Amino acid sequence: MITLRPFTRDEYHEFFRSYVSDPLMDPKPYRYQHEHVDRCFDFDQMRMEWYPVFGVFNEDGAPVGSVALKRIDKLYKRCELGIVMANDRCKNKGYGTAAVREAIRIARKEYGVETMLADTTASNLRMQHILEKLGFVLTEITPHVYDMGDRYEDKLDYSLKLT
Repeated sequence: MITLRPFTRDEYHEFFRSYVSDPLMDPKPYRYQHEHVDRCFDFDQMRMEWYPVFGVFNEDGAPVGSVALKRIDKLYKRCELGIVMANDRCKNKGYGTAAVREAIRIARKEYGVETMLADTTASNLRMQHILEKLGFVLTEITPHVYDMGDRYEDKLDYSLKLT
């Protein structure tokens, strides 16, 4: 259904040209800027060893999301998960679940990760559903962490043992 692999520069631009910020996660509208996306791509390339970013590609090869294994800690064998979908047309199709499942496999097999951490907002029910479906356990709720402009959101921390 999906493929997870590093973006090429052109695919990275294609992803961000189609990106629409989700008001649940970011109340500010996103505006594509070619130079900024170029700088972000270069930055991502520099830190691939400890913060790899993968494109999520649908069955047609179009980029529909981005997954990061953030801050890989080789000593403690853990990392954090980050995922963003391009826009609402990419949601509720199983892409997010498949991408997280594949990220777990890659983290374990290619980076030796034994514990994966993730967080989300209290209102992001889609992400909570994905995490819980794949075995993540809610470990902490921190009230009013995220300023969403019109409201404050609680931060929900999750953990998954990969061994």
